[in-house]
Amino acid sequence: MIRFSRDRVQQIAAALRAARAARAARRTDGRSGALPEGMAGFTIATWNIHSCVGLDARFAPDRIAEVIRDLDVDLIGLQEVGWHHRGEAGLDQFAFLAQATGMQAHAGPTKHTRRAHYGNAILTRLPVRSMAVIDLSVGLREPRGAVDLVVEVEGREVRAIAAHLGLDPWERATQVARILALVEQRPELPTLFMGDLNEWTPNSPRLRTLAGSFEDWASPRSFHARMPTLRLDRIYVRGGLRIPAFEVARTTLTRRASDHLPVRALIAVP
Repeated sequence: MIRFSRDRVQQIAAALRAARAARAARRTDGRSGALPEGMAGFTIATWNIHSCVGLDARFAPDRIAEVIRDLDVDLIGLQEVGWHHRGEAGLDQFAFLAQATGMQAHAGPTKHTRRAHYGNAILTRLPVRSMAVIDLSVGLREPRGAVDLVVEVEGREVRAIAAHLGLDPWERATQVARILALVEQRPELPTLFMGDLNEWTPNSPRLRTLAGSFEDWASPRSFHARMPTLRLDRIYVRGGLRIPAFEVARTTLTRRASDHLPVRALIAVP
C-alpha cells in the first residue's frame, strides 16, 4: 500500500478542490474578467436564431438583425439560418442579415434545395483568410454542418468554427470526432469552436472529450429563452486563446426573438 506524507495529502486535496472549483466556474452563467496584459482581444457570440421566428410566432428577420447589431461583436456564429420548417420561403436570410448588420456573411447551408434554404453562418467584420464548410451529416439523420473560418486579429490568424450538432448522442459523438480531427490537422493555430451543441447532460462523454482537447470554455444556461435552464450553446478555445469574460445576452428583445438566447464572449489572443 502506498503511503503519502501529510504534506502530500494536503497538496493532493488542494489540487482536487482547485479542479472542482475550476469545473464549477466553467459552468457558471458568466465571467467578468478583463483582457490579460499583453494579449489582443476580439468579441464573439453564438446564437441559434430559429429561422428568425420568435416566441411570439412572428417571422422577424429585422428583429434578429437588431439583436446582432446590439451585441456589437466582431464575429458571430449563427445556427438555423434560413427557411426549412418555418420562416418565409424564398427569403435569403444569409444575405438579408449581412446587409442589415453591415457584416460579411459566410454561409454553410445544410439544406439548399427548392424546398429548403437552411443551415449555419458566421457573420464577421474581421479580415477573412480562408473559409470552408464542414459536412457533419451522419447516416440518414438530418443533415448537419459547420462553418470554418480563419480570420485575422491584429495580425494573428485565429480559426473560428461554428456548428449545430445532432439530436442523438451517438450522432454527436461522430460529429465531435470529426471536428477534433480537423482541428488537430493544424494544432498550432489558435482555435475557437462554438455553436448549439444540443448537449444538456453536464457529464456527457462528448463534453468530456471536448474538455480534454480545449483549454477553456463557456457554457452558460441559454435555452429556453423564456426560462433558460439548459447549457446548449457553448464556446471552446485552445491554442493559447482565453475567455476572460462571457455572458448570456438576456434582454426584452432577445427573450422574444428566438427560443435560444445569444452567448457573448471576449476572446483573448496571445
